[in-house]
Parts: sequence; structure tokens; C-alpha cells
Amino acid sequence: MADEVDLANDELEKQLKRTLDSVNTEVPKNETGRCVWCEEPIKEKDGRRWCSLECRKDHELYANKL
Repeated sequence: MADEVDLANDELEKQLKRTLDSVNTEVPKNETGRCVWCEEPIKEKDGRRWCSLECRKDHELYANKL
């Protein structure tokens, strides 16, 4: 027989799963041809978001501070 704590944990898990399922994690391709961090032109035309590993790291560091 489940006690109140077990029931509360089950409900919390259900709510968390619904919330996580509703979050859009899709990252759109970069169609501008420029780095999203430093705005330098990107040679490859394959939808890359950054021109270098350094720009990606800087952008992620900034985004994680928000």
C-alpha cells in the first residue's frame, strides 16, 4: 500500500514528464551564413551556427549564464 509520500512522488514525476515533453529542444539551422556569436561569414553553407569551436564555447557559456 502506497503512503502519501509515494503518491506525491508519483504525481511529481508525472508533472515533470509532462513539462519536459512540452519543451521544444529543436535548434533551427543557421540560414544567414554568419556565425551566431561573432557574425563572421561561415565558409561552409551547411547550416552551421558557429564559425569555430571557440565561438561555440563562448556562446554556450553566455547562454548558460542566462
